[in-house]
Amino acid sequence: MCFYRWMKETSGEGQKHLKEAVSYLKTDNGQRMAICIFSIIATLVLVGSEGSALAYAFGIPYMFLVPGFAVVRLFFWSQTSPEAKFVLSLGLSVLVVIILGLILVLTPIGLDSDTTRASLILFTLGAVAVETFYPRKDKGARPEETPRPPSAPIKIDKVVAAMLGAAIVVSGVSMGLILTAEHSSRTYFAMTDEHGDVITNTSRQFNTTLTVLVHMKNGEDGPRVFSLFAYGPSVTGDRETQTFEKTLAAGELWVQTVVFDLDVLGFLRIDLDLYIQEEDDPPNFYGNLHLWFDVLT
Repeated sequence: MCFYRWMKETSGEGQKHLKEAVSYLKTDNGQRMAICIFSIIATLVLVGSEGSALAYAFGIPYMFLVPGFAVVRLFFWSQTSPEAKFVLSLGLSVLVVIILGLILVLTPIGLDSDTTRASLILFTLGAVAVETFYPRKDKGARPEETPRPPSAPIKIDKVVAAMLGAAIVVSGVSMGLILTAEHSSRTYFAMTDEHGDVITNTSRQFNTTLTVLVHMKNGEDGPRVFSLFAYGPSVTGDRETQTFEKTLAAGELWVQTVVFDLDVLGFLRIDLDLYIQEEDDPPNFYGNLHLWFDVLT
């Protein structure tokens, strides 16, 4: 009997606290705190559990509802029905995410997972901060902590329709830019010593050999013909030329060993030129690598 009474009292206390929490979320400060707390938790979840179901559960509302809701509170809160606020939050969130992405792409910051998360939380918390101190006209009409009276549902007004239309248009344009954009090449061309290390010793003995490894990776979107031209050291201008050629599949790495005879004294230079060819197109010059070194007696 005592246990039942304790459970009833505990349940009553829980319901009371729940009602208080719901009532607090209807106030300005309650909504501001909810936005900030959810943004921080969502960011931590996205950082710590990237790609998990929990990340999707927090990430979807974080991208498509929270930033727009913060903007709605800043600009469209007065005289707007709950339905319109919800629809506006969705549309404005899409716009905010697109605009933040374009800013990151067009600036040296760059677009990746870290910069995306950072820009989203900075924007959301910044919007809340501005809205907190921004002198809104309807602030004096009611006490700060008094819940708003429920308003009768109305049809979506012209502002909501315009924001949704703008969001759809901008989303379509951005998607078209993403689909038609030329993706950056991940091809690379590097030279190391015979052990695969950075060349630090630039002095060699006369009548010995210099061995280098040339690393070439096809980072294009299909097979390419890689042609390597290696020009040996010379003081007369007549340089020994070695030619290497190989067809690389997309993502394939080619490491070519090149040996130079050091039969000339002086401060000399070797050159490596790489040409890349796609199917029947003429070869394109990709880049040059060279090394200056002393040949000593």
